[in-house]
Amino acid sequence: MKKLLLAGVAALFSTGAFAQFGTAHDFTVTDIEGGTHHLYDILDQGYVVVLDASATWCGPCWGVHTAHYLRDLNNQMGPNGTNEIRVIFYEADASTTLADLQGTGSNTQGDWITGTNYPIVNESAPLSLQGSVYWPQGFPTINVIRPGDREITDDVWNQNLQGMIDAVNHAIATDPASIGNDWLTENGISVYPNPAIDQLIVNMSNASESVDGVVIRNMMGQIVSTISVQGQQRLEIEVASLTSGVYMIEFQNENSILGVQKFVKN
Repeated sequence: MKKLLLAGVAALFSTGAFAQFGTAHDFTVTDIEGGTHHLYDILDQGYVVVLDASATWCGPCWGVHTAHYLRDLNNQMGPNGTNEIRVIFYEADASTTLADLQGTGSNTQGDWITGTNYPIVNESAPLSLQGSVYWPQGFPTINVIRPGDREITDDVWNQNLQGMIDAVNHAIATDPASIGNDWLTENGISVYPNPAIDQLIVNMSNASESVDGVVIRNMMGQIVSTISVQGQQRLEIEVASLTSGVYMIEFQNENSILGVQKFVKN
């Protein structure tokens, strides 16, 4: 499978896979269902964004689409999974019609809508996204965008499902917004299960430094829960009432924040 390039109005084939790295430019787009998606707002909530820039007439794009890797990735890591990512399909040819997306137009490989479980964006000229940023080597380009520094860390167009999962996990692991957890590691403190549904367990039995309290914040920095430790070595924290999303749990003493751990509430 090769990535399809655009040169004027001619369609040419590239000779291999490409990855585009750099800062993702902000955008606000509306999907075909009327939903609005603001890139920086999504990233600021701590989500990795997986942006598929494709065209309905593009054969390699259709091959990726019919493999259902993005659909399966969204099932596993999107809002109904671990809730760590947001997937967006961006139809990057301004001449594409809704009929093309439905598979009934004259410029399409098939039905792109049925079975797709993530937003589809189809814009007329001028496009909100710049090709030099989001598909510099042609279609398809599947950008993995890291939230902390808004960097495009990978192009996974030629990866299978596991390769996409690995790329997303790498973006999460290297995200500068994820504060280092050396103190937790050194003290053998564990936070589980992660993702959590009803209850979060915090095991502090090996901590060498006194922990006075635990604070849970959402990705906007707002405190949603404060728990007094009072010498306890094991906490059972109820999280069922929290909205699904990404949270930070802070370990504090009277003088400072000792360590921070990210967790996901499903």
